Amino acid sequence: MTDNTSDTAAKKVKYIASIIYLLIFTFIVGGTYINQQMSPEKQQIKHLEIK
Repeated sequence: MTDNTSDTAAKKVKYIASIIYLLIFTFIVGGTYINQQMSPEKQQIKHLEIK
C-alpha cells in the first residue's frame, strides 16, 4: 500500500516538473522568436533606450 502511494507521489512530482520545464522552454523560445521578428529599426531604438 505504501508503494502505491509513493508511486502516485512520484508521478505527481514528475508531472509538475514537466509542466514547469515546458513553461520555461516556451518562455525562452517565445522570447527568442519575438526578438527575431523585431525590425532592425526597433532593435536599434530599444538598444539606444537601454544605454
